[in-house]
Amino acid sequence: MDEVDLILLSRDDGPPRPDVWAGIRSQQGVRLRVHRQIGSPLAGDPHRIATIVRARNFARWSGSAPFALMLDDDVVLGPGCAARLAEALRRRPRFAAFGADSANEMGRGADNWDYPRHVGMAAVMFRRERLQALEFRWEPGKCECLCCCEDVRRSGFGIGYLQAAQAWHRPSRGAAREEAPASEPAPAPTAVNASPPPWPTPSPPSTPPPDAASRPLPGRVMTAFDRNHLRLFLRRFVGTFRREGNGETITAVATGLRPSERRLVAAMPGVELEEAPEDGHPAKRRLDNFRRVVGRWPAETPVAYWDAGDVVFQARVAPLWDIVRANPARVLVAAESQRFRESGGALWWVNTIRDPEARRRALQLLSDRHVLNSGFMAGTAWAMAHYLDAAAAIHDSPALAGSTDFGDQTAMNIYLYSHPEAWLQVHSCWNYCLVCLGPEHFRVRPDGRTERLDGEPVHVAHGAGKSLKAWDLVHLSG
Repeated sequence: MDEVDLILLSRDDGPPRPDVWAGIRSQQGVRLRVHRQIGSPLAGDPHRIATIVRARNFARWSGSAPFALMLDDDVVLGPGCAARLAEALRRRPRFAAFGADSANEMGRGADNWDYPRHVGMAAVMFRRERLQALEFRWEPGKCECLCCCEDVRRSGFGIGYLQAAQAWHRPSRGAAREEAPASEPAPAPTAVNASPPPWPTPSPPSTPPPDAASRPLPGRVMTAFDRNHLRLFLRRFVGTFRREGNGETITAVATGLRPSERRLVAAMPGVELEEAPEDGHPAKRRLDNFRRVVGRWPAETPVAYWDAGDVVFQARVAPLWDIVRANPARVLVAAESQRFRESGGALWWVNTIRDPEARRRALQLLSDRHVLNSGFMAGTAWAMAHYLDAAAAIHDSPALAGSTDFGDQTAMNIYLYSHPEAWLQVHSCWNYCLVCLGPEHFRVRPDGRTERLDGEPVHVAHGAGKSLKAWDLVHLSG
């Protein structure tokens, strides 16, 4: 029986439509694992297609099964659709993907089913390796579906519709709900035929998400450090943050400071000191320490944190608050350029989990995903608090016992990749990780500013170890 990752592409985080969910549950002859990808617009998206392209590019890393079925949230699968698509891909190795003609494009009879010019992405199954080799895109006058067909065929593979696979596009959400039988509720999207993960599953929030746009409170910034990073916090973090014109209050959660150092931090304009006990690495303890801080703030407060000792600010952070207010129920994170299987440190932290089953499940979840860097996160105080509670429960559970991760990155990635509805990936400009990037990716200008060679912006440069040494030569030589 074929294993298939079904990726439900949703325009919001509401429950799946009953008729769509009933179509998913009706699939036989395959073992489905259901994932959810939310495609929410950002302020800079020129149109809906740009939003969809971003969601598809992120969704293509969901799961690890040999086949991945991308399904729009208003498409109902016919009986046996997934099994027929998987069988067609097994029988025809030169095809990268087959789709179900949910919009009845082939009803005109003008195209060949195997090679139509346009294959709609509403219900299309890809081979795993061909999907991950793709980069969804759009062009003026071309949707992402047509661009995908052209790119797949340019790479030497086929893509077409499968005549035997049935699915129906039903865009009327209200009508679909009226047609659904009362006995078929819309459950939360979970993995079908999959055993529960070995880590804790957080309960849904007991309070609704705030309406962050109705009362736009000023943003706040948090960071955590011990006295080893005090100098870098003062020179790099606060120095560059203020130099770029940022006036937000910084909450410094500090451990191990001497009395004179505590007075120094507390006396800095716009900085409030939150003392924390010395009971672990700051990147580990911030799960609990930050939770105590955000719990005192109004739920709709926009919040962001960055690592204290190895970030350099190069822009105003105000645009980030607009994204937070537009997504009050989700935290915002940025991905590194590497996947777990390519990252020695992040993969080692997973490989050192003591329990064999917990280690296997974590590797299955994360190996082909891009590493989400835990040195940055943003969200409303409400969303941040829910994340911090859930990540702390995973970090402290037996499922991560033995891991050599000194911080919270493994727990963060396990929680977020297990709950795609809880987060949104933002542009890496908000946390551009220099680690493992070579001189072909970025350069440090004579004035110390980090510049990407692909022309993309860098609002916050994030290094570790000695990856900010060129910046240090310019700014910390005195």
